[in-house]
Amino acid sequence: MRQESRFSTWIRSGGQSTFVLALNGLVDLEAKFSVVPDRLLDSIIDDSLAAAVGRLNQYLPDGVSIDISAINLTPIRDQLRSEVADRLTEIGVAVNPNDPVITKVLARYAEILNGVLQTQGLNVEQYIWRSQDDSRVRSAHAAYDDHIFSWSDTPDGGHPGQGWNCRCTAEPVLDGTAIPDGAVCDILTGDRLATVFPAADTEKRAAIAREVDLRVVSGQLDTRERLIHFLAQMRQEAGDDAQLVEGFNYNVRGLMATYRYFRNNPEDAQRFARTEDHPADAVSIANLALANRNGNGDAASNDGWTYRGRGLLQLTGRGNYRAFTVWHEREFGEGIDFESESDRAAEPVYAVRSAVYFWLSHDLPTLADAGLTNEATDAITARINLRTES
Repeated sequence: MRQESRFSTWIRSGGQSTFVLALNGLVDLEAKFSVVPDRLLDSIIDDSLAAAVGRLNQYLPDGVSIDISAINLTPIRDQLRSEVADRLTEIGVAVNPNDPVITKVLARYAEILNGVLQTQGLNVEQYIWRSQDDSRVRSAHAAYDDHIFSWSDTPDGGHPGQGWNCRCTAEPVLDGTAIPDGAVCDILTGDRLATVFPAADTEKRAAIAREVDLRVVSGQLDTRERLIHFLAQMRQEAGDDAQLVEGFNYNVRGLMATYRYFRNNPEDAQRFARTEDHPADAVSIANLALANRNGNGDAASNDGWTYRGRGLLQLTGRGNYRAFTVWHEREFGEGIDFESESDRAAEPVYAVRSAVYFWLSHDLPTLADAGLTNEATDAITARINLRTES
């Protein structure tokens, strides 16, 4: 039977309908452990969720997906965080994408999550034990190979993935009649963002979707309410074409309505805004509008233009670019100085990360937890707009 829905329906209904993200056509998981040790566990959780979905995808028929919004991942996340933290402390943390311990940790997380997704998302009761069929498979697991087990009856040594270095996997025994109607899951694809950013090009949407998906846990986008609010605010800030750089192509009325400087200096609004006689002077508008704000110098410094809004929540001002640089280095360890390379904040990956930075640093998940209400939306919007002038 075919379980499907559309992201557009989910958004238009305020998240009241099912949010289905197709499991087919997933890209290969990429190693991304360029992070500092204190962020390693959250990175593992993010990547392992994607890996678990990818692993389960190979067994599912077209149209079947998993309801991740209905699954409480907190207990398994906390358990695995504790176990993996102990393991990394024991052997020493090595932040290296090729480190065999990190690889094993990632594989173990993914397989355990595979089981959680099967049992809680698809109501699967049984699985077929599949080993790697090589000399490294432990004898007990070789004996389990190709046999059917019940998730409610744990075999000696645990289910696949529960033992360290276990490379076995659980192939779900699917009962189509037991799959929940409207079951959902997983990777946020570019196609699914078409309703949020209908005018954006396909490549940009795909890049944005990939990075948002990888931030689900560490970015606290892990509930339906949080994700809806996050996407809605990105659409509000970036527009239907996912514009990642603020254009400042204002007409006179729009410019005066947006920035106090031009309300107080209407002659400059006439001079620099778009009119029938001339195009907008975007550089001058940015430098005048954003002078001496958010760490910028005066209009002559060119800071307003250099540090104009970039990213999906419009990172604005030299001070905010500097703060994002510090946060990004702590979270990802990539060593990018966005203050000196401000244009990089408009690259889709960093456009998403700067939005996550703002989302977390302004405690917006807490506001989103109030629900899909006008009051919650207004509270989030007000906090975002504190950084701009209205």
